Amino acid sequence: MAYQEESFLGSGDLYIDVYDDDGNKTGELDVGNAKEFSINAPSVEKKELLGYRRSNYGKTIKSIINKIEQELKFTLTDINRKNLALAMFGEDSDYSQSAGSNTSSPETVTARLGKWVKLSHRNLDPENPPVVKDSSDTTTYTEGEDYEIDYQVGRIKALTGGSITDDEQLHVGCTWLAQSGFQVKGLERQKIEAFLRLVGQDQANARDCEVIVYKADITPAGDISWLTDDYATLEFSGKILDTADGSWDVIFY
Repeated sequence: MAYQEESFLGSGDLYIDVYDDDGNKTGELDVGNAKEFSINAPSVEKKELLGYRRSNYGKTIKSIINKIEQELKFTLTDINRKNLALAMFGEDSDYSQSAGSNTSSPETVTARLGKWVKLSHRNLDPENPPVVKDSSDTTTYTEGEDYEIDYQVGRIKALTGGSITDDEQLHVGCTWLAQSGFQVKGLERQKIEAFLRLVGQDQANARDCEVIVYKADITPAGDISWLTDDYATLEFSGKILDTADGSWDVIFY
């Protein structure tokens, strides 16, 4: 039989289906660009019986595997809401802020000299700057002299050398613009179990394949770098669990 070269050079699209609290699948989600997806060699523990007779002393005469585990790991480069939720043991949700104003009923904040204090809303309207007064509404303070406004985040800082005193109660009337996005709350989950499917292609032999992991206990395995001079990644590891369907399969076609 003639030798047929069958090396492997893999690419693929990774999908993750996170089980809900009742153990039900919720749908396979494309997690984007996966820099790495690998399944480690099995970790095997054995119970071995050694011989103590003169003829077999020190030799293994019986060996039974009493524990076998296998783990996987993958690295993602798409820092989106679902991937962040996995990396943060979190829950994601929509974030939105409707446009509005509280100028008729300003909010009360406590001034901190030289320090930012958060206001109730973000994305303040620069065309309608906040009006800042003392608690009796008799003194109107001046932006740039008495205080500074962070319009993006929605914060106020009382300036040292201005007329505002530390711990003074201020009335701040603001107008804000609409804003939308998403929010991920970290450490909202105790565990993440997921089904994984890599729809792959063997580039070396122009054939397709699928790697199917029926259930794995997923754990974040790397830091989340919010300050970086290179593209950030999200790293994960997981223990492959046994199910009625098996542990993991690979199909070539």
